[in-house]
Amino acid sequence: MAFTQPPVAKKVPKVHPYVHGNGAPDNYDWLKDQSKTSKSQDILDYITLENEYCQKNVLDPISDLTETVYQEFLSRIEESEVALPSFKSPYWYYTRTVEGQQYPIYCRKFETMDAAEEQYLNMNLIKDSEFLNVVSTSVSPSHKLLAYVLDTDGYEHCSIFIKDLESGEMLPDVIPMTSMDGPVWSADNKSLYYVSIDEQNNRPDKLRRHDLGEPASSDVVLYNNEDEKFYTSITKSSSDRFIFLALESPLTSEAHFIDLEAEEPVLRCFCPREFRHSYKVYHQGDYFYILTNGGGQFLNRKLQRVGITDTSRHMWEDVLQYDPYTELSDANAFKDFLVIQERKNGLLGLRIVSFDGENVQHYAVPFEEEIYVASLPWKDQPNSYGGHSFRFSYTSCLVPLKTMEFDVGTKELSVLQQTKVPGGFDPSEYTMRRVFVPIPEATRVLAPFGTPVSDTIPVTLVFKTDLFKNDGSNKIFMAGYGSYGMPVDGRFEGKIFSLVDRGIVYAVAHVRGGGDLGQAWYETGKLSHKKNAFTDFVACAEFLVQEEKITKHELMALFGNSAGGLLLGAVMNLKPDIACAVVAGVPWLDPLNTSLDASIPMVAFDWEEIGNPNEKEAFDYLQSYSPYENILENVKYPSVLLTAGLKDSHVPYWEAAKWVAKMRASNTNGGAGDPHQSVIGFKCSMSGGHGGSGGRYGQYRESAEKYAFLIHELEKSEERQSKPKVWTKVTKVTTTSSTTISGSTTTEKVRTITEVTYKEVAADGEVEE
Repeated sequence: MAFTQPPVAKKVPKVHPYVHGNGAPDNYDWLKDQSKTSKSQDILDYITLENEYCQKNVLDPISDLTETVYQEFLSRIEESEVALPSFKSPYWYYTRTVEGQQYPIYCRKFETMDAAEEQYLNMNLIKDSEFLNVVSTSVSPSHKLLAYVLDTDGYEHCSIFIKDLESGEMLPDVIPMTSMDGPVWSADNKSLYYVSIDEQNNRPDKLRRHDLGEPASSDVVLYNNEDEKFYTSITKSSSDRFIFLALESPLTSEAHFIDLEAEEPVLRCFCPREFRHSYKVYHQGDYFYILTNGGGQFLNRKLQRVGITDTSRHMWEDVLQYDPYTELSDANAFKDFLVIQERKNGLLGLRIVSFDGENVQHYAVPFEEEIYVASLPWKDQPNSYGGHSFRFSYTSCLVPLKTMEFDVGTKELSVLQQTKVPGGFDPSEYTMRRVFVPIPEATRVLAPFGTPVSDTIPVTLVFKTDLFKNDGSNKIFMAGYGSYGMPVDGRFEGKIFSLVDRGIVYAVAHVRGGGDLGQAWYETGKLSHKKNAFTDFVACAEFLVQEEKITKHELMALFGNSAGGLLLGAVMNLKPDIACAVVAGVPWLDPLNTSLDASIPMVAFDWEEIGNPNEKEAFDYLQSYSPYENILENVKYPSVLLTAGLKDSHVPYWEAAKWVAKMRASNTNGGAGDPHQSVIGFKCSMSGGHGGSGGRYGQYRESAEKYAFLIHELEKSEERQSKPKVWTKVTKVTTTSSTTISGSTTTEKVRTITEVTYKEVAADGEVEE
């Protein structure tokens, strides 16, 4: 296929005045513009050219495939679906979707599900907004008022709106510049507690109280978190008695709480912060329960408790003995028991903790599948605090999401609802298994405080059994993340079957730096061990080729978002021939320059993830792997599709834009003589943020483009691999002569050099120069 010439970004010479004296040239720094309302016209013009090039030369040629994949996505979901209701006396609350509509509709029914439906929030009625995202909702204790958090620009500069559910009218109270956390109502329905954000760096920093009827400008500031390494969030206890304020950095946390039942609710510190001490708090009866890492010595956290009247740390007492092989990641408290979310051997499960006087009883909830994910609800907990059962989510790559209920009294499991896959889904047609890749000796490191850490990297594989080939010629799609301690659990995603049903093996490399195997796995892939995530990914790819003999590098495609883009950017520099194609969504590709600019959101927070480059050792290490700084010149890279959002406040658009510009200038497509040049497509949304489009159909279409790109590149590469390579002999003859005069004798020497090389020829038999 003949491509038109890609845009060429102008070079504006600049040398960053790095604090350690190793200034580096950055010809594309001009693409960085932090203004939120309007960007430089030069930047907008360049991004427009990139978008047009990407559309015409990368996406339009695969538009039919994209539409096919998009329709496949839709065929695997119930476009009109009613979520499982939850009862909050006297109403049943639920959401539902309608075919053709972008956003869920928020509904409730009085006392019984046979009652008339009341739609109390429907964003589909708003027609004049390019971007909408209802981040969270909160109904008042009286059930008469609704507060909801709305993002209308993708910057995540949210606002809280309040609606009278009896009259249907909007209250004049509008609270701007709030975080994405749901607000918490006071017990008397007259006030809202919420977290506001610092407009300059987009960091949630202040706990405020808004009294209904008063202007937001007069809201009381209850706490101001001035440390830029810490993010601020609020939750409400499952008992509805306490508000918890959490201040968290990647290494340290501090909690405060408000007793909503007190005559005068005041904010109290639970336990003052100490470096490296991270903890979470839950309430049950006369106790607070704490998941704590003890300052690091209990790296995977242990369960302790303390009375609600004195929360001093010396008063904390053990509930369960610490198990260094099991991470306690979250919990939920009920009147008579606790549910602990725990991770062991890469599987997320649940443990029940109950009390018989002073005796503690605990047991794991049993599941039959070999690989599964059992997790507590992320946000709004639909369970009754005083009940004897609780709901949770259960899934795997081959099990569509189930909402299940476990009865603690009878120990019975039941399925309340399972996501439907139209047309039926038969998991027996597929294979899911894990392979374990040995960590190379050179990159094995000890975890802090002697915490056990695995010496193998799990890779989850999913494929259609009857399409799998045993000759090493399978196409493969491999994803990874490897940052912030975030695991990539094997949850059901209908989208992946557009790959798997085409004979493409779906793989996830659970590399260090993520939380897939607990906190030790995270610690050994961050800061001065960050490169372990990259070498792990390369090791996984090579293991699938050389040991498992599933595929070839020419038949691999890679996928990663956000910090997963950092992973893939670094991996391509380590091994440019690792794959034939890469998709990187909102990729973090210039961490060195970004982390040196403290005015950019999240920078100080990231110093505890990748190191503070104002310190020379951290600077040198970061500079040695930062993808933008380490692009190889005149070396062929895979074909790449990158996406970004002009309003992304997490990973700014210019990280991808600069990387693309430098890649183009570094001759990374194989050169003019390569008949199979790689291509770079860069698509930047002018209205979206870090999460892409606001509506579900827009997000499905964006995913379809990415999947279609990888499918197309894999099929092209497979076709090339299936044909014998044809080479042509290229002969170059160079003749030189020299004359030597000795006395009256003149001698002339003629030297002929013949160079023979071979070049692969294109389909038409012509050598492409």
